[in-house]
Amino acid sequence: MLTMSSITVQRGRAAKADLGAALTNLSADLTAPVTLSDAAGASFYLPSYRPAAQQQGGHEAFATTLGADGTLTLFLEAGMPDDLAGERNGAAPLMDGAAFTLVLPANGARFPLRVTPQGAMLQLSVQLAGAQRDMVRTALFDATPNVAVEVLHTVLVAAPQSSAFIERNWADDAVRTGLLDLFGGIPFDAASTYFQMASDTDPDFPQQYLLLACVYSASVGVPPLPGYLQWQVSWNGRAYNYYQDNREHTHVFFLPDRFEFARGPTGEPTISLLQFSVPEGATSIEQTRASFRYFGNPVVEPTRIDQAARALQERLGVAVQMISIEDGHDVKKTFSQYLPNSEASSESGNLMVQPQADVNLAQGLSNQLDLNLTQFRALWAAICSDAPEKTLFRGWVDIELSAGRYADRIDFNGRLAAGNRTSFLDDILDVSTSNTYATDFNINTVPAVFKDHPELLEIALTFAGNKPVLLDPATPKATVRLERPIRDIILGQGAANEHPYQMRVVRDDGAERHGNFSTDCAVPSLWIKQSMIDACTDDA
Repeated sequence: MLTMSSITVQRGRAAKADLGAALTNLSADLTAPVTLSDAAGASFYLPSYRPAAQQQGGHEAFATTLGADGTLTLFLEAGMPDDLAGERNGAAPLMDGAAFTLVLPANGARFPLRVTPQGAMLQLSVQLAGAQRDMVRTALFDATPNVAVEVLHTVLVAAPQSSAFIERNWADDAVRTGLLDLFGGIPFDAASTYFQMASDTDPDFPQQYLLLACVYSASVGVPPLPGYLQWQVSWNGRAYNYYQDNREHTHVFFLPDRFEFARGPTGEPTISLLQFSVPEGATSIEQTRASFRYFGNPVVEPTRIDQAARALQERLGVAVQMISIEDGHDVKKTFSQYLPNSEASSESGNLMVQPQADVNLAQGLSNQLDLNLTQFRALWAAICSDAPEKTLFRGWVDIELSAGRYADRIDFNGRLAAGNRTSFLDDILDVSTSNTYATDFNINTVPAVFKDHPELLEIALTFAGNKPVLLDPATPKATVRLERPIRDIILGQGAANEHPYQMRVVRDDGAERHGNFSTDCAVPSLWIKQSMIDACTDDA
C-alpha cells in the first residue's frame, strides 16, 4: 500500500478556478486520501500494488521472466486499497505520476523500470547486461528474493484550507511552514490560532486551496524467477543432488543415475538401429558407410529416490513429491561423447559435443552417427571392450539449471555385457539394407598346375558365404562374384580387406587335401600356384 513519503508546498490561497491539473483531496488526511477529483469531476484513487497472479486457469501467467537478451519482465496489479472497498463509486486508479524502480537492498543497486499498462496489470521491464544481469538473476533465484519494486507516486494535491485540514496536518513541518509563509512567516503556536488569524485577514481563506506536491511510496516484493534450491542426500556412499522448486516447495526433482547403451523401446523412432550402405561403383569395402542410431536408457534406482524423499521430508518439514528433472523448467542438456576420427587412430577417441542428440532425462537419449567402416569397427570394438582405459563411445550429459547456477553430469555407459554383444548387433542390424560387399574375382591357374600334374583332377575354392568355384584341366579359370557379409567383418571374422577361402584338391587316386588361404580384396584377380597346391594337407 502507498504511504506518504514527502510533501512540498507549492503555493496556497489558490482559488478553485486556478487549480489546473491538481487533484482535489476533500479528506483532511493526506497520508491516506480516500478519493481525488479533477476539475472535470472525475474521481481517482491511489492504487495498491501487488504482484500479479501467477496462476490463471491452472496455467502459469504473469510470471517473472529474464529473457536471453537480458530483458527482465515482471507484472504488478494496480488494485483498489482494501480500506476503499465499497467506496469506489466509479473512481479509477490514478496512474499518472508513478515511477517504478527495481531495488536490490543487499547492495543498493537500482534500475529504473519501463511501464507498459495492460488493463489492470502493469508490465515492468528493464534490459540488463553482464554483471548486472547476473547479479539480478542470482537474487531472483532465491525462494524469497530480497528484491523489490520501489513505487514513487507524485501527485499534485489541492487541499482545502479548512480548520480540520490545518488541525490535522499542523504537526507536519512542511505543511506548517508552507501555511506560515502565506502570511509572512509570522509564527503561531497553535493551528486554531493560525486559522482564526487567516480567516479574519481573508474571509475567503477557508474556501481556498493549498497546492501540495505529495510523494507516495511503496515497496512491492518481486516473485522469484523459476529456479531451484539444491539439496544433497547420500546413498550407497555417494552424494546425489536433488533440486527443490523455489516456488512449489513440495516439488523436488531428481536426475537419473546414468544412461546405459540399450536397444530402446520397441516400435519407437529412438530404437537403436544400424544400417550399412555401399556406394554405387565402390571399389573397396572400406567405402561402406554405417548409419548408427543408438539409444541410452536412463537408469534410476527406485530405492535411492524413496530414501531421498524420506530424508528431504525430514529436512524440509513437508512431504515432497519426487519428479524427474525432465519435467522441470529451463533445463539445459548437452551430450558429449568420445568418437573416432576418420582413421580411428586412437582408442580414446576425440571428445565431441553432439548438438543433434535428443536427450530426454525420463525417456532416454537418442543420437545418430554417420561413420565409415573403419570408424564403426573401432566403435564396436570399444562397445565390446571391458578395458576401463578405453573411453571411445563413452560420454555424458551435462545438466545446467538456473542459468548456470547449478551444474550436474550424468554418465553414458557405451558398453555391452559379455554374452550379449553378437545378439545385440543382430537385433539392431537392418537386414533390408546393403549388408554385404560384392566384387567380381577372376580366378586362374598357372598352366603348369594341371599340365605338369596330370594326377590333379579338380581344385575347389570355397569363399565364405559363397558357392564353391570348381577348376579342372578343361576349365582352368573362372569368374565369380564374391559377397562378404559386413556383419562378419564387424564381429572380427576376417579382415576387412581380405577374402578368406578354403582350397580342396582332388587327385586321381581319390585323395583330397585341404588348405586355408585369403586374398587381397583390392586385387580382383587370384592365381592358383603350385606352391599353394603343395601347402594343402590331408587334414580336412
